[in-house]
Parts: sequence; C-alpha cells; structure tokens
Amino acid sequence: MEYNACLPNWPDVWETIYFGGGTPSLLPPQQLGSFIEHVGKTRGISTNAEITLEANPEDVTPQNIQQWKQAGINRISVGVQSLSDLELEAMNRAHNAETSLTAVQMLLDVEFRSVNLDLIYGSPWLSDEAWETTLKWAFNCGVQHISAYALTAEPNTRLQKDIESGKTGEPDDEKQARHFLLLQDYAANSGWLHYEISNICKPGFEAQHNSNYWENKPYLGLGPSAHSFDGKRTRRWNVSDNRLYVTGIEKRQPVFEEELLSDEDRINEIIITRLRLTKGLDIGEIGGINAEWWKQKHAVILDFLQKNLVLVEDNHIKLTAQGRLFSDAISREIMI
Repeated sequence: MEYNACLPNWPDVWETIYFGGGTPSLLPPQQLGSFIEHVGKTRGISTNAEITLEANPEDVTPQNIQQWKQAGINRISVGVQSLSDLELEAMNRAHNAETSLTAVQMLLDVEFRSVNLDLIYGSPWLSDEAWETTLKWAFNCGVQHISAYALTAEPNTRLQKDIESGKTGEPDDEKQARHFLLLQDYAANSGWLHYEISNICKPGFEAQHNSNYWENKPYLGLGPSAHSFDGKRTRRWNVSDNRLYVTGIEKRQPVFEEELLSDEDRINEIIITRLRLTKGLDIGEIGGINAEWWKQKHAVILDFLQKNLVLVEDNHIKLTAQGRLFSDAISREIMI
C-alpha cells in the first residue's frame, strides 16, 4: 500500500508503531510481523523504535508472546481493566481476574521492554476497597506503566443503554474523584511519574507514542476510522466503513476526510493536550500563535491560581493534584 500521495513529507524513519484501537491481538502474529517488515523496507523504522501491541488477557499465550517478540513487538498494553470478577462480568469482558494475573506474569517472565496495564476506575460495581486492592497489585507486580481511566458511558454502548433503562446507575463523580486521588497517592508513594493525567510510569518508561500525540507531533493512522496529523495544521480521518476503506485502498483512491486547523483550533488543541501533562502548558507557545491570549485569559488563570487548581512555573501553566480533577473544565475556560 502506498500512502505517500495521501500524506506527503513524512519522515523517512518512524520512531513508534502502535497496534491498537480495537483488538489487534486477534491478528495472527505473522501479519503483525509482515506489516512491521513492510514499514521498515518502505519507510524505515528507528533502531530504538517503540512498537506497542494492545492485547486482551485471554490472547496472551506462550506461543503468541514468542511470536510477538519475533515480529518486533517490544511493548505490550494489557487490557486488564479490573481485578474484580463482578465488575468484569458487568462490563461484559471475556476474561476474569485470574486470566489477567497469569497473562501479566507470562509477559514479565519474557521481559518485554515495557508492559502497561490498562485499568478502569469509578464504575458502579467497583468498591473503594477493590480499587485499592487492584492498585496494590498494579504498583508491585513488576510492570513499568499503568494507564487508568474513569468509566464513561459512551453513546450506543451497552453501558449507556443499561443506564437509560435503569438497569445500571450512572457513574458516581464523587467515587471517581476518590479513586483518582488514591491513584495519585499510590503513584507518589511508589516513586512513579504521574506524567499525564491518565498515565503513570516508573522513571524512564513514559509511553513514547502517546507522548508524541500529546505534544502534537505528526502521526499516521492506518485502518478504518484512524486519524492522522501532520504536526502543523492538517488533520485527516479515515472512513469508518470497512468495505469502503478496503475498496479505496485497492483502487488507490483517498479514503479520508480532511480539515485545515485555524490558529484558534491549534491553540485549543494545544491547551487540551498540554494541560494533561505534568510539564504543563507553555505560555510562550500559545503567545507565538496569538499574542493577545495571555491578556484575554489572565483573570481566569489568576482565579484558578487562587483556588489552588493551577500553578505557574517556568512560564508554564500546570495543574495541581486537585486541579487534575477538573482538567476538562479548566481547559474550557482558558480556550479561545
């Protein structure tokens, strides 16, 4: 497949490859290896590239692990979600806690560069005690990275339908806040870096691929619904229909839509992504696009300072531990 015509001027060597956005661990490892080999031959892959595979616990087998490593995968993100079988069943997951524990240990025994745990907190079925049990295990089992997200009810999902029918209660904001603060405490007490609101790691194990995204660096998305960004002003998203996507590729026709970001769009995207990072939002970066932004938002930022929701250090606006609970609201207030 040739994508040069779709996204020109990309670098000749890629620093990261990420298989995700679905269930890529269902793919035969040989297909993953063929794709990595093709990219290496046609575009080039850095010798120290981070190559991540999202995997369901039930797909982690000794045979798959060895074949993933042979294919070039060096980072695994495991969708553990929870160690509560009650919660896993309620969320319609195919695995149980024992499967997750076994899968993670197998991955650690093989020594990938990094293993990440995907966890969910704040659900109606997860008690404070069960969340703390999960955190105790997660921070001590030997993995290098944790991604933890509050449960949200997305449109047209089973959870949303259950909420609308009254079968399940809506996520509790207070519970989610308690669980997030407990997550922060465990990270601090364990000496881990809480480098992004939902991502925590041992020093030196930040997710390179995701960090590039948060810093608005260019990325290329392949597959239905995948998004791409040239690092400047152009965003593209592929059609979601599998048949149309495959047909378009076969006919060498565009399979995406495109938008050109305005200065206002660029500023707002930078605010949303940078505030999520521990390093914070560079005031000078925004000023380089719109010199009036600081004057326009100074009073709002000062109010957040007084409420101990943000702090300003080294010309960066950073969220405090308390401010992270209100990151979306704070971002909205200082956007243009």
